[in-house]
Amino acid sequence: MTVEALDPGAFVRGSRNLLAALPLCEGITFELFEPFFLQCEYCRLNPGDLLLSPGVPNHHLYVLLSGEIAIYIDFVGSTKNFTVAPGEFVGEVSIIDGLTPTGFVAATTDSVVLAIHESVLWREFFRIPGSARNLLRQLARRMRERNVAMQKSVEKAIRLEHLEAELRIASDLQASMLPVRPLLPTRPGVCVDALMEPAKEIGGDFYDAFALDEDTVCVVIGDVAGKGVPAALFMVRCITLLRTQMLQSRDLLHTIHAMNVMLCDDNPKCMFVTMMVCLVDVRRARLDYVNGGHNPALFGNFRDGFEFLAQPKGILLGIDPDAAYESATRKLNAGDLLVMYTDGITEAMNPVNEEFSDRRLLDFLKRQPEQPVGELVHGIQHAVREFAAGAEQSDDLTLLVLGLSGH
Repeated sequence: MTVEALDPGAFVRGSRNLLAALPLCEGITFELFEPFFLQCEYCRLNPGDLLLSPGVPNHHLYVLLSGEIAIYIDFVGSTKNFTVAPGEFVGEVSIIDGLTPTGFVAATTDSVVLAIHESVLWREFFRIPGSARNLLRQLARRMRERNVAMQKSVEKAIRLEHLEAELRIASDLQASMLPVRPLLPTRPGVCVDALMEPAKEIGGDFYDAFALDEDTVCVVIGDVAGKGVPAALFMVRCITLLRTQMLQSRDLLHTIHAMNVMLCDDNPKCMFVTMMVCLVDVRRARLDYVNGGHNPALFGNFRDGFEFLAQPKGILLGIDPDAAYESATRKLNAGDLLVMYTDGITEAMNPVNEEFSDRRLLDFLKRQPEQPVGELVHGIQHAVREFAAGAEQSDDLTLLVLGLSGH
């Protein structure tokens, strides 16, 4: 123990009241303890000074007189630790069972300890009437405190296990809210495929695809701010409102205005969503779309290339009930593709903190040979994963591709 040793005689004379107040001395006159204390050692510790280390033999029971020391499970400074207050002791296990310590004990502040060598403990301490009772009481109190801490730890682990199970169920429920792939399999002239990979067990991204009539289909992609359960619940609300409004009105502007007003209402957490909604009229070869603050979709074909769609006026939904939105129209030709995505695609990071970016997505599409929409969806997914090179996914990855196969 490389710490400053104090003179026992001088220390005992000058610290009579401090020593008499120790729990070890409870109910026992100091005169009975004084000869014992004079045979002990006294040490001054600086922050970081070690008393015990794993694998290093210990022959002392250390009683903290002032300051603070900590017991570390892994290493000194680890968060896995608990502190020892004045009057408490450490080192008793190793001098009872004769084995080396299993953790580190170090001072966290300027401290003073009473060091009782095992020979003095067995020979002198237990001769004092009542001393064994006091020592056993402290040991029992410590065991009770640790049992309570262990019980709380077990309860916490059980609660965490239940929470993880509930999150898995919530993830399954969220996945069931999204349309089953392949999307619109019986709709002639239109091919749609999509995917959604949440960054956590459950996320806030979503997509949808449904028919309004024999000639018209609606596709949508959205990104709720935030992650986890609140975002997932807001996502469910968005999907429900979208389908209800679109099937009732069959009008893009009416739907997005109504959704925005209803999402602003009763929204104490001020949550919001970006969303792009498209109507594809196969018979008229026409694409109509609105955009509520979402990433611009890519449009084109494998023959002529791709470009970003012009953005009509519109802000994210759920913030301003008076927000104004506009729609835009685009002519469709056989072979045209509409690629919709969330920022989890373009903002995916690699290990050197570079983003996949809009440019890389556009360049990837320009290099692709003609292929089914399902293969293109998985190709984009693979390109993003390859770019990320194992970097942790920080946002939900969502993608929807619609292809027009003929009129």
